[in-house]
Amino acid sequence: MLTRTLALCALLLTFSTAAARAADTVTVIDLPSDTGGQIYYADALGYFKAAGLDVNIVNMTNSPAIVSAVTSGSADIGFAAVGSALLARQRGLAVHFIAPGALWVTPKGTAELVVAKDAAIHVAADFAGKTIAVTSLADLSYFGTRAWLVKNGVDANTVKFVEIPFPAMGAAVAEHRVDGAMIAEPYLTAAKDATRIVAPVDDAVAPRFLVSGWLASDAWIKTHADIATRFAAVMARTSAWANANPKASAAILARYAKISPDVAATMHRDDYATTLDPKLIQPPIDAVTKGATVTAPLVTANDLIWSPGTKL
Repeated sequence: MLTRTLALCALLLTFSTAAARAADTVTVIDLPSDTGGQIYYADALGYFKAAGLDVNIVNMTNSPAIVSAVTSGSADIGFAAVGSALLARQRGLAVHFIAPGALWVTPKGTAELVVAKDAAIHVAADFAGKTIAVTSLADLSYFGTRAWLVKNGVDANTVKFVEIPFPAMGAAVAEHRVDGAMIAEPYLTAAKDATRIVAPVDDAVAPRFLVSGWLASDAWIKTHADIATRFAAVMARTSAWANANPKASAAILARYAKISPDVAATMHRDDYATTLDPKLIQPPIDAVTKGATVTAPLVTANDLIWSPGTKL
């Protein structure tokens, strides 16, 4: 993996001459969160410009909707949870990850199942018959929560799941419109005064796995392989920088995602992957497959990965 990471970063040296010619315009859809922060850091640091890319960043708050926008041609590249990419492939949509995104790392606690501070809910069993908010019924906020409930002896079918964007979850929980919410940073820290953490439910998936990646349609990759390669190289460089510079990246995240600088500086921060490692992609695939009772054709981690030379 180290060799591949170094190779991707080395490509940036070649691409540095691209700044001398007209930049290639790329529309990228992001989910405004720490999980999707790489795109902001790369833009702020000038990494895209150095690679000859003029990136237009569009924010959306739902991973499956981002995948739909990419497959419809409304965008070139999009942030996507691994589960959303998997289900897209199950529906016959031709998409691949071209670069990795954020990692779930158990001690970090960057996403948690929360309840109102005065709620009489403390353990998994207390959620039976209750309502939990997730960002989508087609991503890991849903499937990871189901996996945690099942692991703790709860029939997940007794729990009602509703879709609410991350920014609105804190208020929905505090006002008792839902009983709990699977909420990620920075919205987790922003809601801390009104909510209480019950569990890091993604631990039920694995202690470490790839949460998200940067996805494109096969049709776009076939005609823009050079751009996809440069974008992947920028993401590798950005991931390494962000992992080493949490304070500096927090300031950029606050500005781009329009969140409080205090929240950005104090919240738990994501780690980012530098390569598309199948071993890190498979755990969320297994969780989604089990929770969705997915039927053939089955999709493996390797099926979701594109790199230069991949046959599409």
